[in-house]
Amino acid sequence: MHEKNEIAIKDACILIDLIDLALLKEFFQLDLIVFTTPQVINEITDENQKLEVNQFLDKGVLNIDAEGVFEKIQDLVEEFSTLSFADCSVIEVAERRNAIIFSADGSLRKISKKQGFTVRGTLWIIKEFYEKNILTGEEAIRKLELYSEINERAPRKEINKLIEELNKKPRK
Repeated sequence: MHEKNEIAIKDACILIDLIDLALLKEFFQLDLIVFTTPQVINEITDENQKLEVNQFLDKGVLNIDAEGVFEKIQDLVEEFSTLSFADCSVIEVAERRNAIIFSADGSLRKISKKQGFTVRGTLWIIKEFYEKNILTGEEAIRKLELYSEINERAPRKEINKLIEELNKKPRK
């Protein structure tokens, strides 16, 4: 499990995945303090997704950290050419706040891990929902199968492994 942590989210991936899986509301049931950056919010271009994210901003359960230092973020962009400015803003917040990074973006995950950050993704979230009885085993499996369908970059091998693991557990 985890302790209460502050988290930077690569929203363009994780938030969109959670919206598409109809799990964003459930995410905020986890005992987490959640931050993102204005740059990440700007990456959400679909109006319906923006409306959904704005609900959680308005409730104060999703917080925008706008204190990032432009020069520091720009240095990260120059150091990690495969990352966007928004990705680097997530790293800057995670570094400043000693936060966990939630990302489904392969490049951001890889670089963040190399930088020593704890990185979690959609599969961890779904498993956590199961462990905390937010989702039943059947619901978690359905969401994993849907994730595989709606996101062409979803890690199918890991999804199948988690489905197998959940199928072996006693039904909650």
